[in-house]
Amino acid sequence: MEGDNVTFEYVYDFYGPSASWFAIYIGATSTFIVISNIFFTILTLSTPKLRENVANWFLVGLSISDQLHYLSHVVDAYAIYTGSINNRYWCSVSGAFVLITGTCSFGFPALIAADRYYKISTISQPSGFSLSSALFSKRATIPLIVSWFFIAAISNLPLMLNDAFGEDPSGFCGAKKFTSIPLLLGYEFSVVFAYFGSLVVTGVFYYRLAKWLKLHQTASTGNRQEVDYTRSIMRVMKIVTLMPAFLDGPVMTLTAMQMLLPEMPMWINRALVVPYFLSSAANPWLTIALVKQFRVSFLQLLFNAKKTVILNAYTVNRSTIVRQL
Repeated sequence: MEGDNVTFEYVYDFYGPSASWFAIYIGATSTFIVISNIFFTILTLSTPKLRENVANWFLVGLSISDQLHYLSHVVDAYAIYTGSINNRYWCSVSGAFVLITGTCSFGFPALIAADRYYKISTISQPSGFSLSSALFSKRATIPLIVSWFFIAAISNLPLMLNDAFGEDPSGFCGAKKFTSIPLLLGYEFSVVFAYFGSLVVTGVFYYRLAKWLKLHQTASTGNRQEVDYTRSIMRVMKIVTLMPAFLDGPVMTLTAMQMLLPEMPMWINRALVVPYFLSSAANPWLTIALVKQFRVSFLQLLFNAKKTVILNAYTVNRSTIVRQL
């Protein structure tokens, strides 16, 4: 088990002067991300055209995993702000959920890219059974999403069994400073592997999608909508993949190489962690802006809301005039 006496010295700095501003930043950005993703999920599930497109369920899965991940960071912010050397319980609890839900979120861009490739490539290929086509079939979508959530949780089992959650040397509540190689390797093969593995898999399927679309530039009218949707998702996934590669890199490096890197002041580590939250804050709004199905539904929602406000204002004004007469 990870001994508290080993990590005790750096924990003083964890709850030191930089804790207040960092906790406020985490709390504010995480709350915005949770609200944004709740709105995105409600927009998708409440709009028949979006809900009926099975491919959108992977986007909903990413949205739900981000909701859970950043809800964990809200608790993380509370733990940092109110915690101390003698009050570390909530950091341990939130750290467990931060890592488990983070592992899950990292994998969804790869699932979305793979789903798009196998869905779109069947347009030009004769139907036939294959493992990939069965795995990404319409009726396998929900089981696949649920299975990924389960795999993400199980992959963190070595950390759970060894009380490895708590004050991360990077400055947030995640994995406590590792004092044994096996636990570090367990972390590397769960969270870190999911992060970098997802980037590689997404890049591979993005390349294959681009190659397929180039060879099939002229799609039939019946398939044009599917091709246009795929192009839009590719634009979103390109940004969703590249942004974390730059913004999340410092977090993954600091945590994954904590036993090799020299110890730095906590405020510097936390300054490097700040960009981590920006990519997830942009994800739902990028999807709404770049994917036509979502953009049209969002604009329709705004139009209906504006119409309702105007109608209510007219009703109130009319009632006021009638009372005055």
